[in-house]
Amino acid sequence: MKHTRLISPIVLLLGIVLSCALPGFGSAVSPLPEPGLSGVVITQDPAEPLSSLPLKPVADFTAAAGAVTKFSVFFDGRSSTGADLSYLWSFSDGFPVSSPTPVKFYDGPAVDFVTLKVANAAGSDSVTKKITVDGNGAVTVEDYPPNQQADIREPDQEVPEPYQPSPGADFQQTYADGMTLLATGDAAGAIQAFDASIALNDAFTDAYLARGLAYFQKGYLDHYAFDGGEEFLLAIDDFTRVLDENPDDVTALLGRGASWIYLGEHYSWRAYIKNATVFGYYDAAVADFNRVLDLDPENIDALNGRAYGTLVRGTGNPAVKADSELIAAAKRDVDRSIGLNPENPRAWFILGLYYDHEGLYPHAIDAFTRAMEQDPAEPWYPEWRGYEKFRDGKYASAIQDYNIAIAMHPGFAQAYNIRGMTQAMLMAEDRTRELWDFNQALAINPDISEFHRNYALALADWKRWDKSLNEHAVDQLDVALDLDPSDYRIYYDKALILTALNRNHEAVENLISFQQYALTSKEMADSYDLMAYLGWFPWYNTAWG
Repeated sequence: MKHTRLISPIVLLLGIVLSCALPGFGSAVSPLPEPGLSGVVITQDPAEPLSSLPLKPVADFTAAAGAVTKFSVFFDGRSSTGADLSYLWSFSDGFPVSSPTPVKFYDGPAVDFVTLKVANAAGSDSVTKKITVDGNGAVTVEDYPPNQQADIREPDQEVPEPYQPSPGADFQQTYADGMTLLATGDAAGAIQAFDASIALNDAFTDAYLARGLAYFQKGYLDHYAFDGGEEFLLAIDDFTRVLDENPDDVTALLGRGASWIYLGEHYSWRAYIKNATVFGYYDAAVADFNRVLDLDPENIDALNGRAYGTLVRGTGNPAVKADSELIAAAKRDVDRSIGLNPENPRAWFILGLYYDHEGLYPHAIDAFTRAMEQDPAEPWYPEWRGYEKFRDGKYASAIQDYNIAIAMHPGFAQAYNIRGMTQAMLMAEDRTRELWDFNQALAINPDISEFHRNYALALADWKRWDKSLNEHAVDQLDVALDLDPSDYRIYYDKALILTALNRNHEAVENLISFQQYALTSKEMADSYDLMAYLGWFPWYNTAWG
């Protein structure tokens, strides 16, 4: 199964670069959770007094249109208050549901009166709301009976004002303004200020360097949604402009190397089989980190960056065999980094990735735990620790770690995706939990093929053979294939569902496409087993046995 190999915040490469100018820079990486989005289980603060009985619950729920499925509604009862709640939903079709996050697939425009009852040891409560799904699939929610109280809305998040230089400001003043904005986490405003500085003096390389750092910060934050590619390219351009003037500028080399790494991550998530261009981004990063280490052999950020880039190149992908020499070189770099400074969360993170590749899951969990202890604000650390627990079969504990990551950053697309995959492994009768997670991932970024593939596989109905759901699953797999034609697994997925739909000729066509790209003998054998089931034996298949 695919999982991202994301380098930890080399913003924090920038920990050295910005330690004086930008105190607390790292805190901008992990905004506080937004109400109603995290899906995390909140535990009581041990400092608070405990009562012998939980408080009486109060029922509440929200409903939203699905990100990709028309006339689907994703309900969420976790806004209800109370400890140890049980959930019971009542819909107009009379089918009861006990999940906190059920999904309903309506046949078309609909009006439904939905009741949620929550209960615990202290009592129970219920709430009914009117749900309207219009002809375009949009969903509105109304209190029922209508609430006569005034409409209470959360205040809009404050949007920073566009940067306006003060009258008569020169290039140095606008540069100073940009550094101040960057220190407060306003990367967009900082970029505008640095633009103004460069417009006043296009030879002022300090402004290019600072703008590159601002683009990197913005791209890094956007990367939680697997966006940010454009920002990393712009950062690379600015760092290159600085290096044209001074090839030994360590800050620019580190910044460009980190940007190359993240550009590689950006495109890796868009290609199941990475091509030479994608690997080239990591090679370019390693070249920049090598240059830094020529100048400063004990530069921890360069050691970490080179270790990460080398590890990605060494582990390869489904079409490229792993290179044990590169993997060993990455391990030497990360060991040296930790030897120079054991309080080094990025190095522990990369060590965890090394152990993941080696299949040493308990060691990987320990390494990611060390990273979390040293940098508790970085969401990728608990997300990866959860993944190692997933690999080790500890699904419930893995979900707890994903919850932590989502609480840190509610817009963290991969945390929803991997939590959905882990929920699916629990093989629950109610599949709405994983559907809810995949829907959240798609709502954050609808351009990632794997999100559509996972949603489709969760949607496919293998028990009741629901024709409409299976047809929609095939449609979603087509979207996934359009987004990433290199992911040949999707042809096999489609063949299975088309077989369930008795669309056997189309199933065979997809199996033939799958065989054109299959990489292992097992994949070929599985495809021919399905062909045999479909009764398809052309003469040229007999050689396969």
